Amino acid sequence: MKRRVLSVFTLVGLGLLLAACGLFTKKEPPPGPCSRAVILGDAEHMVQFRDGPGRDILDISYSGRLIRIFADCEYEMNKDRTGVMSVRVYLAIEAERGPVNRDRIASYRYFVTLTDAQREPVSKNVFDLAAQFPGNVTRMVLTDDTVEMKVPIGAGQSGKNFTIFVGFQLSDEQLEFNRRTRLDQQRAR
Repeated sequence: MKRRVLSVFTLVGLGLLLAACGLFTKKEPPPGPCSRAVILGDAEHMVQFRDGPGRDILDISYSGRLIRIFADCEYEMNKDRTGVMSVRVYLAIEAERGPVNRDRIASYRYFVTLTDAQREPVSKNVFDLAAQFPGNVTRMVLTDDTVEMKVPIGAGQSGKNFTIFVGFQLSDEQLEFNRRTRLDQQRAR
């Protein structure tokens, strides 16, 4: 009986000693949060009209709206607190087929830009995403999670020193259409 009690006390004491060792080891704080991800206002929506002069609702081939973005970051840090931040961006596009779209296909181009604290671009990539509308479907949500960027991190930096901007890669005409539409909506309020 005494041996059993002594063994239990020895095991408990050894466990407490090992747990106390953890109190004296210096743990590095995590490198920081992920970058803030923002949908760029003028590039949030895109409309592709058919060729020709018409620009009303009956001339739309397809349209899209960025409805959701999310960023996730992982850090690989060196002892000197420099390293690499891997950023993965997930997004969702609400895709809509217009009345003149007969082939049931819509092609979307979007960009992901990472900027530093002064809003200077660090990295910009353009991606393609296609929708194929089955049967009588005219609206669907497309998701993409293939966007991944690796960013060098200096000592004292973290994801909070960067911002991720996402938007459609628009032609000048599409950008002007978005701005005009936004102004018209503001005036109507």
